[in-house]
Order: sequence, then C-alpha cells, then structure tokens
Amino acid sequence: MFRIRMLPADYGDCLWIEYGNKKIHRILIDAGTLAAHDAVRACLENRLPANGRYFDLFLITHIDTDHIDTAVKLLNSPSLKVKFGQVWFNGWQQLLDADLLGPQQGEYLTALIESQAIPLNLSFDGRAIFVADKGRLPVYKLPGGMKMTILSPEAAQLRALREYWASAMGNAAGDSKAALQKLATSKKYKDALGKKLPDIDTLADTPSSLDPAVPNGSSIVVLAEFEGKRCLFASDAHPDVLERSIDRLLAKEGGTRLSLDALKVPHHGSKHNNPVSLYRKLNCRKYLISTNGKRFRHPHPEAVARIVKYGGPQPQLYFNYDSELTKRWDNPALMARYRYSVAIRRKSEASLDIDL
Repeated sequence: MFRIRMLPADYGDCLWIEYGNKKIHRILIDAGTLAAHDAVRACLENRLPANGRYFDLFLITHIDTDHIDTAVKLLNSPSLKVKFGQVWFNGWQQLLDADLLGPQQGEYLTALIESQAIPLNLSFDGRAIFVADKGRLPVYKLPGGMKMTILSPEAAQLRALREYWASAMGNAAGDSKAALQKLATSKKYKDALGKKLPDIDTLADTPSSLDPAVPNGSSIVVLAEFEGKRCLFASDAHPDVLERSIDRLLAKEGGTRLSLDALKVPHHGSKHNNPVSLYRKLNCRKYLISTNGKRFRHPHPEAVARIVKYGGPQPQLYFNYDSELTKRWDNPALMARYRYSVAIRRKSEASLDIDL
C-alpha cells in the first residue's frame, strides 16, 4: 500500500503518507497554516488512537508559514501525543553546516525539536539536506522500505536562505533558548476566474517568469518510492533546480521522461513554478494540487493548463479544496475535449485520499 492523504491545509501543504503491508508506516510532509490547525489535529485524533500517533518521519520542506505554522503548534501540543521517529528540516544550524556559507517560525521549530529530543536530520547525521553539484542524488531508506531521493535544494539555495535568515533574525539566529522564551508568549501557537471556460491552449503556452523567492528555493523535494510506485513531492521548489535533478535521474535511468505515479504539483500550482519545460520531462497520470486559493489565488490557470496539455495522456487532477479556482476545471465539455479527469475533496471529507 502507498496512500497519500491531502489534508485541508488552507493555502499550504499537509500531506499524510501511509505505506506498508502488514505494518503501516507513516510520513507527514508539512502541516499548513494556522488556519488549518483544527482540521489537521482532528484528522490525527480521529484516525489514530492516542497511544498510536506515531510517524516515522516529519518532513518540513521549508520555512514559509503555509508549510510550517501548524507544525510549530503540533510540536507545542503535548496533549496531542503525536510522536516522530525523526524530523527532516534545514534549520539555522544546518545552514551553518558544510560551508553552505518565516525564519522566526524556523527558530521556534528548531527549539521545540531540540527541547523534545526528536532526532533532527538523523538520516543525514544531523547535517544539512541538499543536493551536491556533482555525483549521485542523495538516497535514503526509511523503516518499512520507503526509498527517498532528494532533488532539492542545491547548496546555492541554502546559502541564499542563510543570508535571508540572518537578515531577519540578526543576533537571535540559532538562539533556541530565546526562541522558546518568545514562543511562550505567543498565543497563536498555544495548545489548544470567472465563469468563462479556460482557454487551455492559450493559457498553457503563455510564458511566465520563474519564482525568485528565497524560502521557496530552499524547499526539500523528495522522490518517494515504495514497491514500484513513485510520487514526487515538489513542495515550492524552483523549477530550474527541480529540472536539473530530474535530468540527473534520467541520465541514470535512461529515457527522456521521468516516470511517476503521482506529482504533488510545485507551489500549489503557481504559474511561476510550473513551466512547460518541467512537464515535458515527466510521464505522470496523477497531479495533486494543495491549496484553497485564499491568499495567492492558486492554482493559476496557466499552470493547470500546462498539466492538461503537456502532462501526458489523460491526466488526473486532484484538488483538496472545492473553490472557484478548482471547480472551473470540473467541466464535462472541457474534460471530454482535452481527455483529463478531476477529483475534488468534498467539505464533509477529512482528506482527499489517493492510492498509488
């Protein structure tokens, strides 16, 4: 079994992965904004007993609040009794590592991880998670046989993040004691397109600038593989970094397109992270888009059109929110013409589940 649960994470990501046969293993990737906290917590409480809320890995891809905010609150909620075998996260100490010469939430998270003695980047000996310029992409095995290949970030993106973090935090960078003291005073982390049909051909071929945001560029991206099934969890990665790593995989595996069973679409379907060139490197059927579109009006129609036009035969779109920006694609005439399908999480559903 390889199942992905897309939780309602506001305009962010919260992905609950289950894999295994006799014994079920779990991974949590990001946790959404604070507005998503109640839904994420309810899902944990309703699906797992209090003595069984264990995840082999909590992967926090980067410091943007739509990925990290509820993660801070979960780790600051002892009553929830959720446990993690290890956390993968590039905090301040990792940015100082290996000459790689929302930061505040990153400080909170690092301090909580340290105070609870949760192994941080255990698979990497506590060091930074990144892709070297040459050689093989980093590959790690999790308990139960899940293979994780790192595709992003590169060292350059972590250097940029270190400068960004230092600028935001000043002398407080890396001061876990100060972060815990400040967290104790923070109340919010306490426990407790119109009706016109999209013109897919025009939208797909409309050029877009590439995402320049420093935190997004630092996103940890993994290719997760279990029993022949593969999903690429692309977080908010910069597409040029992602494409370079895909090229390295293709050089090793052969072929011109990377075969995937599913792709968690980069940056919630932003047109700036989903160029045509990316989809021309993929052979995939299932495309997962996580956002309610509230803040940045993701997914952008250009990105969805590129998936439909260039994402391979009969692509399947999965949206974890029913919004004006997603339901426009659930049009029988449009789906018949372009031979794609749509699945949208109903409001009554705790998550949208995809079995690979």
